[in-house]
Amino acid sequence: MSQDNSILCALNIKDNNIKNVSVFDSKINTNGVVKRIKLVKAELSYNLTHCPQCGENMLIKNGKRTTNQRLASFNGMEYHLILKKQRYLCRNCGSTCGAHSDLLVKNHTMTKQIKARIFDMSHESFTLSSMAKLLGISTSTVSRILYGNTKLSERSSYLPENLCFDEFRSVKNVFTFISIDAKTHHLIDLVHDRLSKTLTEHFINKYSLKERQNVKTVSIDLNANYQLIVHKIFPNAQIIVDRFHIVQLCSRALDQVRIQTLKKIDDKKSRSYKALKKDWRLFHLPEADVWTPHMLST
Repeated sequence: MSQDNSILCALNIKDNNIKNVSVFDSKINTNGVVKRIKLVKAELSYNLTHCPQCGENMLIKNGKRTTNQRLASFNGMEYHLILKKQRYLCRNCGSTCGAHSDLLVKNHTMTKQIKARIFDMSHESFTLSSMAKLLGISTSTVSRILYGNTKLSERSSYLPENLCFDEFRSVKNVFTFISIDAKTHHLIDLVHDRLSKTLTEHFINKYSLKERQNVKTVSIDLNANYQLIVHKIFPNAQIIVDRFHIVQLCSRALDQVRIQTLKKIDDKKSRSYKALKKDWRLFHLPEADVWTPHMLST
């Protein structure tokens, strides 16, 4: 295997028209921060005879154009592909064209290699910042590639009879509201914040009163804001508090009582104190899973 093929194989570049490959260490200064990068220098050229514009066999080579492309990193360091692409001139119509590779995206500095890696990592639930760090690109670039062509519909095509409301932390301290179909778990709506005014205006403006009257139940957590607006938005809906939050509330209340009882016990070496202190997990187990002395005889 030649040196060119070895480097291309290591960089996962499969275009045989890219030749004369060499790799160098370099540095760049970005906003006053000096970073070490890898420069991959190569040439892209192949035999092209017919003009893409007029179709005549009158193309001649017309110099080369140098471009700076970004390759996917496998160690967090930036990889820049300095690629000299062959240019062609048609003697018949005077138009020019250049060599192209399936690795490149027209009018973009990010190669298809980076885009493919981003989508693969997104399926594994990597965060934007972790993907950016591993690939050697910025977080905004990862976000733009993932969501640049994604357009959320203004409203769902239907409102199911049973809805679930919740929120999640989307960016830093920003919470995004989400509603899904309680039966199919299909996404219904995403709203940029969870304020009562915003949610009320969203559903009232996007859905007719008849559509909202068909909603029978709305499952929520113990968020008081949702309880205040559900009946305004859905006149016939019943509020259902999901079991997880009920159990969570009971568990926290039980822990508070246990801690308060511990503070009242003066003898820190007593059996009661040790049982409440060390065996706290037993208080959260179902009754059937708690070991009792009578089980020894059985």
